[in-house]
Amino acid sequence: MSTLSPLHRQNPDRIVPENFRPPTVTIPAEIRLGSVPYLNAKPLTRCLASTVRLLEPSRLAADLRAGQLEAGLVPVMEVLEAPAGTYRIVNGVAIGTQRSVYSVYLNYTGALGNIKTVALDPASKTSAELTRIVLEKFHRPKPRYVSTDEPADAQLLIGDPAILHRQANPDQKYLDLGEAWREQTQLPFVFAVWALRLPLWQSFWTAQKLRQAARTGVANAGLIARNAFERTYLTEHLCYDLGVPQKQAIAKFAELLVELERLPREPKLRFI
Repeated sequence: MSTLSPLHRQNPDRIVPENFRPPTVTIPAEIRLGSVPYLNAKPLTRCLASTVRLLEPSRLAADLRAGQLEAGLVPVMEVLEAPAGTYRIVNGVAIGTQRSVYSVYLNYTGALGNIKTVALDPASKTSAELTRIVLEKFHRPKPRYVSTDEPADAQLLIGDPAILHRQANPDQKYLDLGEAWREQTQLPFVFAVWALRLPLWQSFWTAQKLRQAARTGVANAGLIARNAFERTYLTEHLCYDLGVPQKQAIAKFAELLVELERLPREPKLRFI
């Protein structure tokens, strides 16, 4: 892997021109959009001319469920846990990884098999549940899960804060959860999807617009990046597809959650 420059340091070999303006896609203001405030979402939202509310994953999911948004780039756990028929999922577009994700990991001390306590980041339920699967199904320890203000043998970190911590502390121990999932399942992992709460006709139209924005954004991810690290992260660590392998991965994730009694049953998802 190439040497990675810090997340927010402007690289002198700047990739994106100062006047770079990608083509934009407009969705009417009455369709309220929400996304996460992380770098990983930029290829999916940068080309949207509409206002997008930026919220932590858990708050985003709660607002979409409560009807305060019509479309949200939500953690995949939200669509797995929601009552049947709550959402339509935009086909073809997601935030995921096919290798190490870099920004979702356990930072731990000692031996991995000796982990007794894990501090879970409350911002993302998907990453918390992936942590349980990786530890309890793949590595077999049965830790106690605690809040982030308690001492713990391991800590879950996600998003931009996780990137900054990893760059500032390269010699610490990290279990990359995307890589751990891939090694055990031979599948990619999906962290977030566009979920819609709209009538069918509006869902078709909105899904097309979101895919259009995603195609443009992903094609220009190297230009959206502000420095060498961001380019590597967006184009090598992340995958924005939602095709057959990704749907198989979501189904496998749900199956393992049922085995751990974290879901009552495997849900039937609707893609549009």
